[in-house]
Amino acid sequence: MILAVLFGVLSPAGARVPRLLGVLVFSLALWVLLAMSLSGNPWPSLVGRWPRYEGLLTLGLYLAIFVVGAKLLGGSGSLPRWKVLRLSLAAVSLPLLVVSLLESIGLRPLGGGLDDRPGATLGNATDQGLVGLIIAGVLSSQSSAEEGWQMWLRRAGLAAGASVAILSGSRAALFGLAMVSLYVAILWMRSRNWSGFRTVLGAGAVTAGFALAVFIVPATRERLLSAGTVDGRLLLWDRSLALIADHPLSGVGPSSFVDALPAYLNDDWARRVGDTFPTDSPHNWILQALAAGGFPLLLLALTCAGTAVWLVRKRLVETQNPELKRYLILTGVAILAYWIALLTHFTSIGTTALVALLCGGLVGRDSVPTTSTVVSPPAIASITRFGPLLPRVGGLVFACVCLTVAIPATFAEWSMSSGAQAARTGDPEGADKAFQLGHSLRPWDSDTALLAAQAFAGPATTGDELSAQHAVEWARLAREATPQSQEAGLALAIGYIYSGELDDAKEVLDQLLAEAPSSTNLFVQRGVANFGLGRPSESIEDLQRAATLDPTLDTPWRILSAIYQRTGDAGAAQAAMERAESLSP
Repeated sequence: MILAVLFGVLSPAGARVPRLLGVLVFSLALWVLLAMSLSGNPWPSLVGRWPRYEGLLTLGLYLAIFVVGAKLLGGSGSLPRWKVLRLSLAAVSLPLLVVSLLESIGLRPLGGGLDDRPGATLGNATDQGLVGLIIAGVLSSQSSAEEGWQMWLRRAGLAAGASVAILSGSRAALFGLAMVSLYVAILWMRSRNWSGFRTVLGAGAVTAGFALAVFIVPATRERLLSAGTVDGRLLLWDRSLALIADHPLSGVGPSSFVDALPAYLNDDWARRVGDTFPTDSPHNWILQALAAGGFPLLLLALTCAGTAVWLVRKRLVETQNPELKRYLILTGVAILAYWIALLTHFTSIGTTALVALLCGGLVGRDSVPTTSTVVSPPAIASITRFGPLLPRVGGLVFACVCLTVAIPATFAEWSMSSGAQAARTGDPEGADKAFQLGHSLRPWDSDTALLAAQAFAGPATTGDELSAQHAVEWARLAREATPQSQEAGLALAIGYIYSGELDDAKEVLDQLLAEAPSSTNLFVQRGVANFGLGRPSESIEDLQRAATLDPTLDTPWRILSAIYQRTGDAGAAQAAMERAESLSP
């Protein structure tokens, strides 16, 4: 994305972002910076957190790509560049479809678990589906000069984009695709002067065909008819609103949601969702804006959106070329479908960058050269002369700074992956060296230490004392940067337990449970620590509390069985083990 910005800012001068919208977007960016500084952890909020890293660099890229989109795709003479974009998206959709097809039949060419939905290309199934939706929307209009290989490439890209959205199994992507499909069908019927009953019949046929395409894919059909994630999403929104109610002005800061939310999770959350996978977003862009920057950020975002819609409408009125107007309308429908989909999802670089480019293309206006007969002083004349170069110089500097950060951060992924693999295979020393290298390449990232601590915490529970010591070292480092991180605190407590420092573990777990009293994992680990400290009754109480919070979890019952066995209660030990086996044989 940085390289795309670099080429974009160095390209010949084109259109620009309208001044009013530019001022509003700049105001929004300033408020985001203020929210970052007011958060509980300003530095991690500024640089971003794992896994999406939406800090200053990524948010700056979103803005830069928006400006590049306005420059390249905006203005009255942008039709040739829109055609190039469409061919590019069509070409991109083909390998995207190949990976999705392989994943849908159980293969994992880019990694991931066998039970994951297709999504490895972008890291998330819904992200992959949304990209397919956007590609299908942009390609759904035929070009007037389209013939030969270009025609077949666009059609193949359209089919591939729609197929990627369907194979993803994402309800959000499927809804957006249905919205685009129905709109395109209506346009097609209007072009043939269909009206009345024929239009209704045609719309019904399109809907039935879309439903058939969706239900013919078993995994997509199964997910579409499942209500499990819907219930969890509603509960997440409820808990997010409770968090926002306590931070209405500036929110908790960008990237701080993952640390702030556990204090608002309740017993219902533990029973229905659990705490195996910490949530780093409300999965709703409105709640995401409120959590990141409070009501001012949401108002600024809505104002920017409303102004953008007004500017797009104005551009459509001014656009004389019917083909360009058709491209703009269908792209606008695809973007609208994307934002509706984000009511149940989150932003990420894989989807937001493409949408930012297209949004810039929709609002971009022709640059109006200023002419004046007034003789200016030499200083002002010099500024006027070199003024057009300033955006290029600024963009070049921005891209170089970003690359300075991003290139070593990318190389760090190899050492982080090697460290995690070494930790799993019983080589704690090799893992520690790999994590040290990753940390030196990415020293600004607090989650490098967190990921290392979590990688060591797993082997520590099997009795590996060296892994336990490394878990303590890395978790301490992570806690220095993010003191409120429940994940870092849990890894630290596990390291303490299996290093034999039970009093320290108990102290950390007491603190964490005071902040998040409905965390199943914390009660499990405190139960282990209490038993090691010679407090079997308190240990049993903690484990029974964990079992009550998450009735589907077998771990508390297995530990209880071991404790009852050690205390001489063979009957209770047998009953606890039978309960564990019934949950997870």
